[in-house]
Amino acid sequence: MGNLVWWELVRLARRGHAARARVLLLYTMLLGVVVFVSAKYAGNPLALVIGTADPLPPAEIGRFAHQLAFALLEAQLVLVAVATPAYAVAAVSEEKDRGTLQLLLTTEVTDREIVWAKAVARVAFMLATLAAGLPLLMLALLFGVDPGLVAAGYALAVGTTVLCGAIGVHAACHAPDGRAALIRAYVQSAVLVGGVFLPPLVLLSPFAMLVYRLELDSEALRTVAAVGYPVAQVLVGCVLVRDAGRVLRRGGATAGPPPPTAFPEPPRGRAEPVVIDLADLPPERGEIGPGDPVLWKERTDQPQPLPWVRPLGTLAALLAAALFVSGGWSLLERTMRALDPSEAMRRVQSPAGSRDSAGALLVAAGAIAGWLYLLPLAVGVTGCVAGERFRGTLDALLATPLDRRGMLGAKVRVRVEQRPGFAVWAAAALGAGFGAEGGPALGLAVVAAVVAGAGLVAALGAWLTVRCATPVAAFRLCLPALVAVGAIPVLAWYFTDWESPGRATAVLAWCACGSLVAAGACAWRAGVEMGRGA
Repeated sequence: MGNLVWWELVRLARRGHAARARVLLLYTMLLGVVVFVSAKYAGNPLALVIGTADPLPPAEIGRFAHQLAFALLEAQLVLVAVATPAYAVAAVSEEKDRGTLQLLLTTEVTDREIVWAKAVARVAFMLATLAAGLPLLMLALLFGVDPGLVAAGYALAVGTTVLCGAIGVHAACHAPDGRAALIRAYVQSAVLVGGVFLPPLVLLSPFAMLVYRLELDSEALRTVAAVGYPVAQVLVGCVLVRDAGRVLRRGGATAGPPPPTAFPEPPRGRAEPVVIDLADLPPERGEIGPGDPVLWKERTDQPQPLPWVRPLGTLAALLAAALFVSGGWSLLERTMRALDPSEAMRRVQSPAGSRDSAGALLVAAGAIAGWLYLLPLAVGVTGCVAGERFRGTLDALLATPLDRRGMLGAKVRVRVEQRPGFAVWAAAALGAGFGAEGGPALGLAVVAAVVAGAGLVAALGAWLTVRCATPVAAFRLCLPALVAVGAIPVLAWYFTDWESPGRATAVLAWCACGSLVAAGACAWRAGVEMGRGA
């Protein structure tokens, strides 16, 4: 690997990534503590802080310390799974986007050495970042925490870091630009690391392995979860990095000029008649109407998605459809049983044991459909102006006499209008799922929170695409809001007290109001900065 590993680490440190990554880890662990305390003292989370909580008996202190250490280790795994792919993607995508990869390939360093050096450097950077949380977990040992649990947590963190780093480098070598590589890396991480967070695949994730290490009684199974699983992750990561080294020179949108065969052959001897294949001609776009020309251009000139995006979206839509049909059928059966007087009396007498899976299935279908709408929305909105700037066409567009705020509004409008069926589907499924379990008010509150969150993603993406130099930077900054909005149904489902859903309804209503206010502020700011010249 030579000096390339050291150079990558020095470059990350010079840019200030080391300090930011460590602070982000500590903030994530602090958030893990807050979530743990809120779940432990669900009735009054501030009781532990202000000192009014009942003291724990000595027998419970050890279990409390184990649970707190478990929460910190899980928060550490979450940061590794979220941050490592982005850092690994940037190692190769930055070279492609800046046009310096061709210069690097002309050196005596081989393709395999380049890929392995960048992967090892980014993995080593994240492993050094994990050391920031080590003193906090070492303090937990003073309260009787099993050292094997901490060691297993760090072993899983190391294996997950290696796997996520390999996924990021592999995606960057296959994708033509940074944004496509980032999306590809997070999709692959969701499948290989998180198991798309759906049962039963999520039971094979590193988060579940840490649960097995804490709860299982079998020493053999605990060893497999703590040792065998990280080793398997490292092996899979090595395979991905090895494959990435083979495709580093593969042609792409930013990989240099097309091959010579794409150019017409020079004339030799007598000129041959030119035959035009009608199938090669671009489709007719029609005439520009009297309305908005930017709106017409955006609707008729949409880029084609990557080859793997359409099959993956189709599989996700089929999964959501299956969950929606199953949940709807279960809800219909529940309604039919409620019409039977004897069955209705039994449900009233034992409401806790009469719940079925109708609501959970509908919420899962709505969450998937919501992601199928939100993810393309965020990608499209964050790239509508930043993409023009990155391609060098923004100045020509701003030189026209068209209204600049109208340009931005037309670009955002086209992205919002795409795939409206998924948005309606998500709203219907979430409203029915939460309404069936917690009442119509809770269902409407969830729908309002998700719709307002989608508006926040669109408005924030519009502001970021005006401010950021590249679509990748805009999408990266918009990603936390996208994840927060997409996680609203899941978090609401797990933290709602179904016996008294009024508190959850109020919290979701406040979230909807706050999202609307933030969306309005972002939209106003985007229009102001676009009017100044972007």
